[in-house]
Amino acid sequence: MASPAQITANRANAQKSTGPRSVEGKSATRFNALQHGIDAAAVVIPGEDPAAYEALAADYRRDFRPQTPSEIFHVDTMLRADWMKRRLQLVEADLYRTLLTETPGSSLAAALLSESPAAKLLARTQRQIAAFERTWHRANTELRRARAEDAPQDPDDSPQSFDPLELASFPQSTNDDLHSPDMPPAINPERGHSCL
Repeated sequence: MASPAQITANRANAQKSTGPRSVEGKSATRFNALQHGIDAAAVVIPGEDPAAYEALAADYRRDFRPQTPSEIFHVDTMLRADWMKRRLQLVEADLYRTLLTETPGSSLAAALLSESPAAKLLARTQRQIAAFERTWHRANTELRRARAEDAPQDPDDSPQSFDPLELASFPQSTNDDLHSPDMPPAINPERGHSCL
């Protein structure tokens, strides 16, 4: 338990470190914890072009034309996965360059096998890229499935019901025909003997 002197000292120290107070200072420190964008909460981070994101979003809206909240969710999921994959592909390229710079004269394979932080981050980045691709494909599949379920059924495409006794190619039979001496007895395939 803290003594009264420690509590007083802690309170005095807390008054000295309250963080940025101006709008500019708060804006500058907003992304301090962001190191590479993999876990970014914001869609567009500093260094990225918001207009490029908006253009991509407009392309997705034009191509998929979402109508329901569910469709909007799936299209937004595809858009975000696409944007994040594009971001990570830039990180991936930088990491390849870093690896080759760290190990001059080595092959790319040797650099990838190293236990360097860049090699480890590259592997993680590639897993994230693959995860975003899977996310995109899942959302696309769900969007298509939802649209197929909601699409009105064309009566010409629905399976037609029929009465097998009305088929023109088969003559109608009666019970008397089943006992005709000209016909062999019917065989039950499960039991292997005559049904009569």
